[in-house]
Amino acid sequence: MNKDYPELQQFLAGYFNEDWVDEHKSADDVINFFMSEASAGMLSRVQQELKKLILVEQSEKELQDYLFKHIGCGYYYPSEWKDGKSWLNHVAFVLKDRKP
Repeated sequence: MNKDYPELQQFLAGYFNEDWVDEHKSADDVINFFMSEASAGMLSRVQQELKKLILVEQSEKELQDYLFKHIGCGYYYPSEWKDGKSWLNHVAFVLKDRKP
């Protein structure tokens, strides 16, 4: 378990596992599915950890290594996004836009 981002790791590794494409049509579908299951507390913690990670100064290579190798995210965002920060900001925006 990642000690700096435990909730974010649960979200990214658990919902964006290697089989996510078999269960969802898009990455946004995965995010929406997570939001449908997550408690308000879990959602808030993931949002906080996302903000913290977005603020970390690192190269795109370092961010990819972190997300794919250390966090265990199975979504290869470079196929759809220019960089990891763009994708993480998108995820944060979608999560923030959740309707109660």
